Amino acid sequence: MNYELAKKLKDAGFPVKYPDNLFVEGGKTAYIPTLSELIEACVTNKEERCIYRLDYDWFERQWEASAGAPDEHFAGFGKTPEEAVAKLWLELNKKIYENKS
Repeated sequence: MNYELAKKLKDAGFPVKYPDNLFVEGGKTAYIPTLSELIEACVTNKEERCIYRLDYDWFERQWEASAGAPDEHFAGFGKTPEEAVAKLWLELNKKIYENKS
């Protein structure tokens, strides 16, 4: 995971559990959550949406993490499972994140 994605998670309010997992770039810091933390955060989303797929697409050469509710579908894509699930969490929390910006 790169600093830009870690910063987006931080700005969106992703909870910091282990302060040792900090990404430092240019004197700025952001937390890098573990894959387990990302998955747990997606599953315990306030609106009861949960991750139902984490899969590697050989044709597209990327990971996809998906979640949904009966009337909505969310997805995150990335080069690693961590990146895909981090982007899924951002999609699930987009309304919250946009209101903070």
